[in-house]
Amino acid sequence: MHPLVSIIIPSYNSKAFLKESIASALNQTYKYVEVIVVDDGSTDGSLEIIRSFGEQIRWKSQPNQGAPVARNLGIKLARGEYIKFLDADDILLPDCLERQIDQALQLPQDHQAIVYGDALRIDQNGRILSSPPFRSRQPDQDSIAHILTHCPLTSCPLHKREYLLKIGGFDATLPREQEHDLHLRLVLAGVEFIYHPGFVYQYRQYSASDRISNHAFSKRGAMFHFEVLQKRKNLIEKQTDRSLTLETRKILARDFWKFGRGILREGFSAEANHYFEVARQLDAKNCATGNSLYLALVKVTNPRRAEAVSEQVKSFLGLKR
Repeated sequence: MHPLVSIIIPSYNSKAFLKESIASALNQTYKYVEVIVVDDGSTDGSLEIIRSFGEQIRWKSQPNQGAPVARNLGIKLARGEYIKFLDADDILLPDCLERQIDQALQLPQDHQAIVYGDALRIDQNGRILSSPPFRSRQPDQDSIAHILTHCPLTSCPLHKREYLLKIGGFDATLPREQEHDLHLRLVLAGVEFIYHPGFVYQYRQYSASDRISNHAFSKRGAMFHFEVLQKRKNLIEKQTDRSLTLETRKILARDFWKFGRGILREGFSAEANHYFEVARQLDAKNCATGNSLYLALVKVTNPRRAEAVSEQVKSFLGLKR
């Protein structure tokens, strides 16, 4: 039995890395593969690279609408039972699909589950970065809490197309963190994520920093993560038809607080207060995140003052944020 795997590559102005990415999809040791490239309105010559592969790949071009829309088009075009997503600047390891198909075929047929592995992080020049492995869900750990805290990156899982179609694919309204939303909705639909340690692809990380200032947030953008987290919270409550567990409340509360701190550092004090307020509503005792100095300050003053004093002390001691 050799099920077909559809490798879907969304591409937007990815000329620098696209050829290597497509080649890694074509050069799999598992040969029952179709490669689908969806060009999302590139203007940098990416189409010439796509065309150069001739009949080795299938491809479509569309006006620029974002990666979620491009991936969803790829799902519609796919003929495979399994789906592997690959960003146009990332690289599948040669035996990725051979290993993951073997793992997937060992799953019980009456069990909704997918397998996933680890990402080997590299920089823009291909140098290997620190790549901590994921962690399996423990027998006593809630599946929702696990996917919220240990969500695999986009190309780590080997998806089943029928599961993706069942939940409607990616949420096209999300410009970022689409895989977090997709994987959460899969879990809520009853799909279990089975972890198999081992690298399956190279994830090109352009910067290790996740500071909000790197994304040129506008005033409206300062509330982006707030809207995403609220949507995540509402989705869990709606799909589970029950109140949030204590563990889930704590995870969401800390996410609200973490992004609130990031927003505050960028000067959006009023917007940050919305994050902090919801964090306290979810779990007032455990919502704050930071080092011991910051946590002590938060107990006796407001988050803005705690941030300012904490930064002053770090600056005096010559410590990094």
